[in-house]
Amino acid sequence: MLASRGLDFILDPMIGKWSDATPSRYGRRKIWMLAGTPVLMIGAFILFMPPVAANGWYLLIASFVIYAGGSIVGLPYSAWGTEIAESYHGRARMAAFRTFFGVAGSLLAAGVSSATGLFGHHGVDRFTMAIFGWAIILLTPLTVLFAVAFVKEPPVAKRQGETPWMRSMGEIFANGPFRVLCGAFILFSLGGSIVGGVTVFYLTDYLRQPEVLGPTFLVSPICFIAAVPPWLWISRRIGKHRAISWSLLAGVAIFAVWAPLLKPGDGWWYVAMVGVLGAVSCGYQTLPIGIIGDVIDYDTLKHGLPRGGIYWGVWSFAQKVAPAIGIGLTMPALKLMGFHPGGHNSHAALTALRDTYCFGVIPFLLAGAVLLLGFPLDDRRHGLIRRRLEARAARAARA
Repeated sequence: MLASRGLDFILDPMIGKWSDATPSRYGRRKIWMLAGTPVLMIGAFILFMPPVAANGWYLLIASFVIYAGGSIVGLPYSAWGTEIAESYHGRARMAAFRTFFGVAGSLLAAGVSSATGLFGHHGVDRFTMAIFGWAIILLTPLTVLFAVAFVKEPPVAKRQGETPWMRSMGEIFANGPFRVLCGAFILFSLGGSIVGGVTVFYLTDYLRQPEVLGPTFLVSPICFIAAVPPWLWISRRIGKHRAISWSLLAGVAIFAVWAPLLKPGDGWWYVAMVGVLGAVSCGYQTLPIGIIGDVIDYDTLKHGLPRGGIYWGVWSFAQKVAPAIGIGLTMPALKLMGFHPGGHNSHAALTALRDTYCFGVIPFLLAGAVLLLGFPLDDRRHGLIRRRLEARAARAARA
């Protein structure tokens, strides 16, 4: 799994760059989504319904194929979204719609195993996995074709040459607003992966109430979805980056004050806390997607080339690598502190588990909040960038 994700370090930015530079009468983003659809379908088939006996090497190949297909479809799709909406607050709404339906899809996927369980298929069996596979195989071409047929790509100014690969990457990482946004995102994603990695152990070994695991995973996305409109309202009044910072600080307060008060047997109080966390995390999980387009506009003004695809490629890799690092560091650390999942654990080991869950996330959320409070692009400054880009496009049209 680590090796297949590691390949994305090269693959994702390259797909983004190729998508940016693709001339197509059907749209530079659409053609890549159409090309990636069969790759994603094949990946779903070989991963969820292996026709041969699977081993570690098989998993490496199958996971690489489905990740590659997801990147070929998903990166142009993400870049397309930032190009459809050009205004500061319009991009926040676009991000909210995208996140809303993404979480709704996750809820539907989570319901698959519950539904198959009613028919005697418990756990990760072949029947349940086949349902997941066929859902991807059937729904991917349907949804991609629907988007390609009914949504127009905005016109793109004619590109004057291409920047060499290494120079492009250097210019992207020299983009100050992008460094701040991406750095903050990696930090709070690392923190979130610490919590996510130990949640099951915290419930089963510390709180000793595994029966609330299902309600926990249900209440969080429901509260997340319900919080989308309030966070949009907040971002309109104080700006997207400040809204993200305040949502991160609210998360810090919950982990620092509420979580340490929980003790074994407080499982339902934990479910309530997770519901509040779901609503709070909506701010910092949704709004960064609405800022990426603003950062890309700044780069376009500075360098003259619209290259949203390569920015999304770098962002996609950050999305994948941060959780891998967080979980990869957390689990060995717990082992060193004497914690053994599902086994006999001393009071000290259980205290280490509790403290990891409650306090391990705090420095990462806090650092991300501080970084974003100093983010330089607000509504006024982005408005200036958009006016200059529009003036440049008007001059080019007259030339």
